[in-house]
Formats: sequence, structure tokens, C-alpha cells
Amino acid sequence: MKDAILVARNLTRHFAVGGSLFRKADTLRAVEDVSLSVRRGETLAIVGESGCGKSTLARMLMRLIAPTSGEMEFEGRQIDRASGRELTELRRDMQFIFQDPFSSLNPRATVGRLVGEPLETHAPELSAAERRGRVAELLRQVGLRPEHAERYPHEFSGGQRQRIGIARALASGPKLIIGDEPVSALDVSVQAQVINLLADLRDRLGLTLVVIAHDLAVIRHMSDRVAVMYLGRIVEEGTTDEIFSRPRHPYTMALLSAIPVAEHGLTRQQIPLTGEMPSPVDPPPGCSFNTRCPFARDACREEIPALRETGLEPGHRAACHFFEEIAAEAASPIPESGPGRTPGAEARFRLYANAIAGVAIRTKRPEPRTPERSKEAT
Repeated sequence: MKDAILVARNLTRHFAVGGSLFRKADTLRAVEDVSLSVRRGETLAIVGESGCGKSTLARMLMRLIAPTSGEMEFEGRQIDRASGRELTELRRDMQFIFQDPFSSLNPRATVGRLVGEPLETHAPELSAAERRGRVAELLRQVGLRPEHAERYPHEFSGGQRQRIGIARALASGPKLIIGDEPVSALDVSVQAQVINLLADLRDRLGLTLVVIAHDLAVIRHMSDRVAVMYLGRIVEEGTTDEIFSRPRHPYTMALLSAIPVAEHGLTRQQIPLTGEMPSPVDPPPGCSFNTRCPFARDACREEIPALRETGLEPGHRAACHFFEEIAAEAASPIPESGPGRTPGAEARFRLYANAIAGVAIRTKRPEPRTPERSKEAT
């Protein structure tokens, strides 16, 4: 990808679980063959259900977890092979914001110490006075006051603690920030403040953001592109507008149908996902979504679909054998009955088709009964 600051190729991460002296450990496939690119200055959101592997992917990109296989590059420098001083220099340019703003901060250290600690590693030439001045500047950047440097994390609210975490991430002057659900632990009103802060910092400082999230409303507000994960694999990716207006993977359609419509009397067709996500210890053969997909056929159970171009906007890709057929059915009138479909499958097909077309249904209130109508009824 042109002007890519971060590139990952075929990233895989497996964990050994449940082993003992008399039993061989099982293999948990947390991330499986993921490739992605992040353009300089953009915000890429990685979304999916809990347990889909998005947090593991984020930690691999930061090299907090080493990949089982695959390659990662940041500005042409190998991340997966870096060690020692080279890895320290990479982490100066790549910083991480954790989900829980309280457990990620040392409760025994003052805010000044927490925010200033990265400066000791990445800017050792600064004097103590210069370091204090830089800490005060960072606190102002995230909406806190310089005098807060003398306080401890427990003296702040959740939103303020996350601002401290952001200030700490900014201390080394990074080019890329990876946020692992940075607002999910906060109240809704505070979420908006932190999201706006991140967007403002991105624009003012020229940052690139990779945000892990499961709240699609948040993602639509702050991201430029979206990658959708399911059971360790990316199943669809594209620009935010394209994903929200013309999804092509059935899993993406189901996620989007669950977004509440914030207007009285307006509802959206719901597409319930039947069953649970399979275990990453024992994933199904073929397409990972085939156990919950109403369109699944024999090919879906036998062959893993490639992530390929949809033919819409360049860069919009989906990992589905039959997304062309699904899109064609949605674009044309839906037949009353489909060959080989049960009534239940037909009903689900209608829901998916409406989701693709972005159909929202306005519910009508019953008209008030007038005295004349009441008379006719009797």
C-alpha cells in the first residue's frame, strides 16, 4: 500500500493451553494469517466480537507479544526481528494505550513520574527541570493541569486516568499509537470526550492511530478505515463509509444491523447471530463463519475463502465465497421463495438482503379511531 507506515504480512499467533504431564497441550489459534497495512496519518479500526483475537493482534503489532509466524514492518524496519536497542527505538515511535486506565498506571507513582518516565528512556539528555516542563506541557495537551503532576492515579476519575495514559503515550513523541479499546471502560459521556481528544491529537500532531473496539458507533465517528475480525481472521476491510453503507460479508452485515437507530419511530432490521462463536482451540474447517451463516454451502465448509476485492471501492475486500451472489440478490427484488431454502432460511435471507441495502423501517403508529369509524365498526 502506498505511504504505509505499518505493514503486517501473514501474522499468526498460537498459544499452547491445557497441557499436563500426561496430556499434550491443545493449540489455541488466537490470530490466523492476518495481513494489513496502515497508511500514514489515518485511523484504522479493528472490530469484532470479544474473543476474536483483535487485542492479541494489537499486542503483536506493538511486539508486546511475539508472533508465531509472519512479518511486521514499521517505516521499513522489521518489528518481528527487532531486539535490544533497535526495539527500544521502535517503541519510541510506536506507543500503546491500554483498555483499563487504572490497572495500566502504577498506583505508587505520581502522575509526573508516570508521564515523565518515558522521557528518561527516550530523551535522557533532558535535565530534571526540562523534564518537568515537558510533563506540564503534555498534561495541558490532554486537558489536565500542570499541578496534577503531584497527584496519584487514585485521585482521578476514569476519564482523567485515561488522559494520563494518553499523555504518557505521547511523551516519547510517537508517530503511531495503538489503542486497545481505549474508551470501553469509560462512561458514555466521557467516551465522547476521549474520542474527540484522540481525533484532535491526531490532527494536531500528525499521528497515525490503530484502534481496537467493538462499539461500531464509536468506530464510525473516529475511523477512516475498518477491518472486521472473526475467530482470528480478517473477514472484511475497507473505508468506513464503504463498510457501513455496502457491507459484503454476512458477519459484517449482522454486526451493523445491531446498531441502535437514534430516532423515534425508526427501527432497523435485526439480524440475530445464532449460536456461539466456535472455540479457537477447535475452529471449524473451511470458512470460520460457516457454523453461523445462513448462506453456508459445501464449499464454505471445505475451503477457507481468500480476502479478495469486492469490485466496489479499491481496497474494499471480503473473505466470502459468495458475496457477489448475496449482493446481486439484494440489489434486485427478493423472490417470494428460493429454491432449496426453508421458510426460516428465506426469512434470514431477507434480513441479510435488507442489511446490505441499508434498509431501515419506520414503524407506523395506529391511526386514532374517530367516532365515525367507531360507529362503522359496531
